[in-house]
Amino acid sequence: MRSTNEKAKQFWSGEGGDFWVENQEELDVTLEPLGRAALTNIDLSSCASVLDIGCGTGRTTIEIAKKLAANGKATGLDISKPMLKKAKMHAQAEGVENVSFDCVDAQVESLGDAVFDAAFSRFGVMFFEDSMEAFSNIQGALKEDAPLSFVCWQSPASNPWHARAMEVVTQYIDIPRPPRRSPSPFAFEERDYVEEILVAAKFRKIEIMPFEKKIVWFNGKDPHRAASSYLSINPIVSEGLAALDDEGKEKILAGLANLFSLNQIDGQIMFDSATWIVSAIK
Repeated sequence: MRSTNEKAKQFWSGEGGDFWVENQEELDVTLEPLGRAALTNIDLSSCASVLDIGCGTGRTTIEIAKKLAANGKATGLDISKPMLKKAKMHAQAEGVENVSFDCVDAQVESLGDAVFDAAFSRFGVMFFEDSMEAFSNIQGALKEDAPLSFVCWQSPASNPWHARAMEVVTQYIDIPRPPRRSPSPFAFEERDYVEEILVAAKFRKIEIMPFEKKIVWFNGKDPHRAASSYLSINPIVSEGLAALDDEGKEKILAGLANLFSLNQIDGQIMFDSATWIVSAIK
């Protein structure tokens, strides 16, 4: 097997995974309603085996496992060792036994042949070096007529939680925009590209629906602590920040804190979000 997704593996098993583990509870608050919207496309009560791609710290996999048919099992895959360790701890603490977590690259490693009744992902499928290869591999692991459903971000411009924060940051740091369609949170911003991938992977009945919702960011944190968290969650920003003097760092923190203060509702920092809810059938 050739070496693929090495940069992603290093990040998610390093500082990216560590940050997510440390901030897992607040990030789950942010993403839970978006994942739930995608999960409604799958009738979990009729499934005996479900694949959760890019499961992270396991919240979605555990919730899927709780809703499966009798003797059903949920399998969570990720490339982040620290996040999978946390996922296993969650399952054990909650006494959920019909779940497993494996460190597997869904693009190139074997997922089995026609073994899953459904596949799901909450923001876990935008980081493959070769998305068409990855979705072909996922398709092969699904049984005939099995559903696939996932949620991914629309464009940065449609997500002010990102766009407006980056306006503050880029006043002081030159942040290169990732090449179009390259592995990144916004790799699937183009609806046509997502459809192209799924058609190439031989999925049928493809639907790509816009979903807009106001979501909580940095749950439980005041604007100043939220600003610090925002600067830690993005590795490119962190690299640029390291080259700034203390005055520049303080200006960015102050600007972000002000932005987050302006977007507080009843003490919660809230922004509009725009995602695609994608569904298809093998």
